[in-house]
Amino acid sequence: MEMQMELSYVFAVVITGLVVVFLGLVLLIAFISLIGTFFKRADKNKKAADGEKSTPVPAPKAAPVSVKPVQAADDDEVIAVISAAVAMMSETDGTAYRIKSVRAASNGVPARNAWASAGLRESTNPF
Repeated sequence: MEMQMELSYVFAVVITGLVVVFLGLVLLIAFISLIGTFFKRADKNKKAADGEKSTPVPAPKAAPVSVKPVQAADDDEVIAVISAAVAMMSETDGTAYRIKSVRAASNGVPARNAWASAGLRESTNPF
């Protein structure tokens, strides 16, 4: 039950398949381009309509900001709180911990506030 195909029939099938595939791709590209221009035009019309209706609002003036310098007393309070936390840890563990030095932690990254650090930690956690 061997079926012999002529070489011209094989080439006709291959060429027809390639033409159909590339024609489908060209039609798909044209369709996506038309949809893109439709949405760009609709967005431009929406912006033009919004621009006619709204009036520019003057920017509010910024209030003067008073900067309070950090005092050495704040450092003493921080050290007292850290030493109290270490003392509580040593009581619960039953071992004696000792504070050798207190310094600001820096790992080469500029300091962030607590909210920025929490947002960064939340957005970079694995799933």
